[in-house]
Amino acid sequence: MPDSPPPTVLILLGVSGVGKTSVGLAVAERLGWTFFDADDLHPEANVAKMARGEGLTDADREPWLRAVRAVIERRLAEGRPLVLACSALKASYRARLRAGDPRVRLVWLDAAPEALAERLAARQGHFAGPDLLKSQLGAFETPAPGEAALVRTWGTVDDVAGRVIVALGLSAG
Repeated sequence: MPDSPPPTVLILLGVSGVGKTSVGLAVAERLGWTFFDADDLHPEANVAKMARGEGLTDADREPWLRAVRAVIERRLAEGRPLVLACSALKASYRARLRAGDPRVRLVWLDAAPEALAERLAARQGHFAGPDLLKSQLGAFETPAPGEAALVRTWGTVDDVAGRVIVALGLSAG
């Protein structure tokens, strides 16, 4: 019986409007994995603050990061792969979420600020609007070489999902 690959958590990271959720859903569908959006774990106070266009502080993000890490730990313990949309704006957040586990892999989704602003202006039904973009771009720490695979989010969602899968050397089954 051939060895199966170890369970993996793929974290799609980047600022608001870059496509973490739409691309993540497409990647998860192609791979037959589960998708989860870390935004669903934000406390109400964080959601209200971001809806007002205010950036979160490290203290605001602390309980959220704990909750996201708990999701990752549970999925790895269960041996069930996951595609996770998570801003993971700072290197310290990414290190904490990975916890040194090579089964947790990062993909940095990137787009031009103008494209992000357009996407956020057109977005409906989400608390992170255009007013949040400036603080997100200000807080974002570019991943170090080798920390995350870089995928630019031009083209269709399906195109970007395909590039994510290729960048990680995965195959859609």
